[in-house]
Amino acid sequence: MNRKIFYGWFIVLAGFLIAFAGLGVVNSMSGVLLVPITDDLGFYRAEFTLHRTIMVLAGACFVPFYGRLYERFGVKKILLASSAAVAIITFAYSFATNIWHFYLLALLNGAFISGPSFMTIGYIVNNWFEDKKGLAMGVAFAGAGFGSAALIPVASHIAEIADWRVVYRFSGIVILAIMIPVTLFLLKERPQDVGAQPYRNKEKSDKKKQTETSKVEILFNQAVKMPIFWLLMLSFFLLSIMAGGPNFNAVPYLTDIGYSAAFAAMVMSVLMITHTLGNMSLGGFFDRFGMLTGSIFLGLCCIIFPILALNAEIPIFIWLFALFYGPASSGFSVPVAIFVTTYFGRKDFAVIFSLFNTAGMVGTALSGPSMAVIYDITGSYFWGWIMLLVFGLVITVCLVISYFMNRARPPLAI
Repeated sequence: MNRKIFYGWFIVLAGFLIAFAGLGVVNSMSGVLLVPITDDLGFYRAEFTLHRTIMVLAGACFVPFYGRLYERFGVKKILLASSAAVAIITFAYSFATNIWHFYLLALLNGAFISGPSFMTIGYIVNNWFEDKKGLAMGVAFAGAGFGSAALIPVASHIAEIADWRVVYRFSGIVILAIMIPVTLFLLKERPQDVGAQPYRNKEKSDKKKQTETSKVEILFNQAVKMPIFWLLMLSFFLLSIMAGGPNFNAVPYLTDIGYSAAFAAMVMSVLMITHTLGNMSLGGFFDRFGMLTGSIFLGLCCIIFPILALNAEIPIFIWLFALFYGPASSGFSVPVAIFVTTYFGRKDFAVIFSLFNTAGMVGTALSGPSMAVIYDITGSYFWGWIMLLVFGLVITVCLVISYFMNRARPPLAI
């Protein structure tokens, strides 16, 4: 007997491709083009990297509007417009000759970059899955890591045999070539669009789920009055710093303590792999073991990897650091939608999710500079890792308290 494939898995594929093109392509250019552009145009590296910070902060300002835009106009229209804009802006970088050109384009990019993003993927996957939501989101989000891993060597090779302008043009075309067909032909916003229902595992006992999942639909104006909302906001802000800090500073830290640049680059590649695997597995971990165990596991990873980094002179600790960093660095992406649905329901999912996503984007913008500033002041990354260790402890406490607050709160009427 032939069983029809649940269309939600095609939505996961669509999310994977959106993350691949919308996030992986953009992220792959950041490090690859730094030296070619600054050497060619005579910029200081710090002033050039500022354009990335401008883009992230601009995106953080605009992302709260996307939840309302999705509700009013639908995901497809907004995603088509924002993807086309990101592709055109990426292509336009190739014509830049002054630093203010990069700053202006970064500002414009920030206005549209929240379209092809984790927020959009989470919003759509949430509509399609009630069970296996963590697994579905993890696989979809993993597209960003695969995109970066696949395109970094391609972009590097193009920059070497041609120049950095060709990389931007190639990247803009790739974004457009993937995003438009996926959005038009593969993406369906809701199961009702194809006469389906959200995925449910009917054979599984729902007792555990019923104790964890919110049975009410909490509106945004109710959520912001609840302590659990602000505990989660703080957690996702700190989780984004936990993810971004090592991403920007692991290579210089390892070379500072005596490892070769080639070895440090290899460790960075492993970090990218563990981050991708973390995206794919962390959601499934929450699905299988529940919110409390998932929260504790995530928090412990955030506590353990800075401790291992502090002892990176011992080679085995470097690889253990990379192993624990993977789930920790996925904490500000995959679990966000799981926490929102479990603790606040689906009614105002897009708006609540967008606010948490904004906190994550601000944390991402601050993550690299925060450790770099500590290094500039103290001449060492020691206190930077201590900062992350403290953040890991705070995250663990906040997530565990949030779980018990959700269990203890009385039902809310709308």
